[in-house]
Amino acid sequence: MFSDIFTPKEGVKLPKVVLKNVGKKFNGITALEDINITFEDGEYACVLGPTGSGKTTLLKVIAGLVEPDRGEVQIEGKNVRGIPPEARGAVYMHQQYALFPHLTVSQNISFGLLARGVSEEDARRRVLEVLEIVKLGRWADAYPHELSGGMQQRVALARCLATGAKLLLLDEPLGALDARLRLDVRSELSRIAEELNLTVIHVTHDQSEAMSLADKLVLLRNGRILQAGPPEEVYLKPNSIFSAYFVGESILLEGVIKRINGNSVFIELRNGVVIEAPYEEGFREGDLAVAVVRCEDIIVGEGPLMGLLKEISFLGSFSKIIFELPGGIKIPVNISLA
Repeated sequence: MFSDIFTPKEGVKLPKVVLKNVGKKFNGITALEDINITFEDGEYACVLGPTGSGKTTLLKVIAGLVEPDRGEVQIEGKNVRGIPPEARGAVYMHQQYALFPHLTVSQNISFGLLARGVSEEDARRRVLEVLEIVKLGRWADAYPHELSGGMQQRVALARCLATGAKLLLLDEPLGALDARLRLDVRSELSRIAEELNLTVIHVTHDQSEAMSLADKLVLLRNGRILQAGPPEEVYLKPNSIFSAYFVGESILLEGVIKRINGNSVFIELRNGVVIEAPYEEGFREGDLAVAVVRCEDIIVGEGPLMGLLKEISFLGSFSKIIFELPGGIKIPVNISLA
């Protein structure tokens, strides 16, 4: 059973974060532009985008570590512009764990609590609770150099949880871990967020990480939000060429709409091949079009497309083969080895 700092009081909502028309520039260079987004109570949101897209700046604006040039940031219905980070009810976790090497795990977690005036008894109780939550109870007296990277990451997370904040802001929290550890800690993050009723905003450039964790996926590019919604929606119904290209592995086939027949459109590609695609409102014959094909939707067999096998890569549970069609169009296909 967790203490009151981890149990929301009846009728009290979890943090809801709203950004309205937020903009930020550094030395004349746009970092964020017209950001309008709502992160709901208890939601696990992942902000995904390439390097330099503004992900960390967005997180720091919410945390209060960066002041926006314009716009409004609300947490639980209150405009928090000008309010210092420690008074926002949020906790920001850097990619670098920043553990004190000369302090034990318990001392690292309690350091900030004691500095803020929490009694030693209360701090000790919180430390024991969060260590159980992150499953490091028996490592309380260990030093950081005695821990693996994944364990150090969980200590940093425990230090955040000990504050009792219900809004957790994670900046590339798994970026320094190897592939196996990332999977393990990813699972722990999901469990802890649900167990403690946290609202989480998690910045990452890792697609699989974002898709597996997020209730809401926010796609950022050049400081602008291109698409936001459930991961399934962003993946299956991209609203831009960039969304289709960046999320998942896709082939983009350019062509012209030659014919519309009921619920189907027929697109003639640059190499003269005609493909069929679902009709969407607004399509017209003669329009330029880009067809998005997911690699997992392609199979190798007899069909109308002829190509040259250019490459085969063994990737463990599957192999990737690259076909080149007439006109230079390259088609990657994943073939399961099961």
